[in-house]
Amino acid sequence: MNFGIIGFGNIAHKFIQSITSTDEGRVTAIASRSVPENDPYLAAHPQVKLYRDYETLLQDPQVEAVYIALTHKYHKEWILRAMDYHIPVLCEKPLVLSSKDADIIRTKGKDTGTYCLEALKTKFNDGFQHLKKDLPLIGQIRHLKTSFCSDASGMPPSCFLFDPEQGGALNDIGSYALGFILGLCEDPITNVKSTLKVREGIEEYFSADLVFSGGYTAFAEGAIDRRTDRTALIQGTKGKIEVPLFNRISSYTITLQDGSVIRRENPILGDDMTMEIQAAIQDIKSGKTESSVHSLEDTKNILILSEKIREAAQTAVSSSISCN
Repeated sequence: MNFGIIGFGNIAHKFIQSITSTDEGRVTAIASRSVPENDPYLAAHPQVKLYRDYETLLQDPQVEAVYIALTHKYHKEWILRAMDYHIPVLCEKPLVLSSKDADIIRTKGKDTGTYCLEALKTKFNDGFQHLKKDLPLIGQIRHLKTSFCSDASGMPPSCFLFDPEQGGALNDIGSYALGFILGLCEDPITNVKSTLKVREGIEEYFSADLVFSGGYTAFAEGAIDRRTDRTALIQGTKGKIEVPLFNRISSYTITLQDGSVIRRENPILGDDMTMEIQAAIQDIKSGKTESSVHSLEDTKNILILSEKIREAAQTAVSSSISCN
């Protein structure tokens, strides 16, 4: 399947490596307004066409699907434009920046019969699916915790992470920390308590305590101003599961109350982005407009939770701003 790439930053360069391990995915065109003509990848792959205009790529009859690797605030516009051309879309997370925009994308997909998938790689790797099957080993879930904190202080001030329109920890990292929890918990959330550290309009850190109707709780945190181990912990009535690098699960450890320890290893095919690309290819070939693994409703639910976290932390946000 021929993919065109819109935007050619760091994540797009990773995509071109990831797609090589799929069954039939290949890159045939790139649209970028900034990549130099002598880019090493383009020099080594002269068959890949370079467009300076995104719309022109969408008009290329050889492009069968598009991967959108632009910064967050441009996702919605170019998803909708691709759908105008009935071109299936795989778009980097977050798909869009509000739950209302998620509804717009879903409606457009239904109206045009066009596939769209948010690239939340976690759920597509075998480790996540095996983890779900192992959950009964620890009995009833009592508490989940996710932590995904990175230090972006070394990034240039022009980095999109520092743009109030699209940056911050909740926009960039929320999909991982919240998506993992929502991917395992089907019960409605009944209460949200949260904190935000905001500096110059940028959400540098967030944390959220969640209560589910099933009687269990969860905690999620994410940051762009500090680095911690990216881990998840699931505690149950009969034991616990510890998941290092939960955003790209390749192993986890189950510790039961009787002292027994089970270690799972789940090698990742290709790299951590490969299986989401493979899943998109299979879905598109099957004529689907959404993924059954990570639907647009799942995407919307992550955004709704992000919005509830902001709403619940409004007092903390105001206080943080006034202290700067």
